[in-house]
Amino acid sequence: MSNLTQRLLTAAVLVPILVVALFYDPTPWSILALAVFAGGFAHDEFLRMSLPVAPDGTGDRAVGLRAVTLLCGAALSILCCVFGPGAAMAPTLTVTALVLGAAVLTRKHALDLGARHVMACYTSVVYVPLLVTVWALIKSSLPNGASWLFVTLGIAFGTDTFAYFAGRAFGKHKLYPEVSPKKTWEGSAGGLLGGVFVTTTFGCLWMLPELPVVHAVALGVVGSAFGQVGDLVESLFKRGFKVKDSGNLLPGHGGMLDRVDGLLFVAPVVYYYVTLILPLAG
Repeated sequence: MSNLTQRLLTAAVLVPILVVALFYDPTPWSILALAVFAGGFAHDEFLRMSLPVAPDGTGDRAVGLRAVTLLCGAALSILCCVFGPGAAMAPTLTVTALVLGAAVLTRKHALDLGARHVMACYTSVVYVPLLVTVWALIKSSLPNGASWLFVTLGIAFGTDTFAYFAGRAFGKHKLYPEVSPKKTWEGSAGGLLGGVFVTTTFGCLWMLPELPVVHAVALGVVGSAFGQVGDLVESLFKRGFKVKDSGNLLPGHGGMLDRVDGLLFVAPVVYYYVTLILPLAG
């Protein structure tokens, strides 16, 4: 079975679930549950890559430390959605920093790696759960939030799809071979077109009439650009940790983090563009 076929089959399973959560549940709870679920897998994949094995060769994978970190990450996403990021984010991150620092100190058998464990856990919380939190916030706090989240998903996955086919058809000039050898400038340009296509067709021409065309184009370009940055950032991590994929959870895509790496960066761009920049258009 080809990689493309596996991708399409995976999408055929996941897309209906997303559509139901977006448009058939008027509350943000199903999206929050999906965010915690998908974000938890992505978070754990990052921890599995980044937490070093104990030097004594025992194969210690810091299961307990990973569990504590995952619980802190899930709490961040849930509390920020329930109480709002303004009220919940600072205290939750503060408690997370304290708890994770204490958790690392309890692992006396791995103190030689303690500093790296602390840095990996702190980074993981900022990199995955903090950004995942925005997914539910888009639906719960923005007017017409379900449509905005649909467009957010469309920018991320449309960028990937257009970049994939443009790169295969026209790719000749390497974009950033030191980090991701297969990506090309032609594929990147195709990704930008994909972002604009989504924001204009699914956005201002259909689901979001309040989005002016000029802003749709701007959001498509900026959102797609940052989605590609998110993809490259994850490639940078994988290169540093010497792994090909973050996991093998999703056939054709690798791990969950491989699938949502761009979305992690697109969602905050959309959220803050809508809350800070779009009001200026009125």
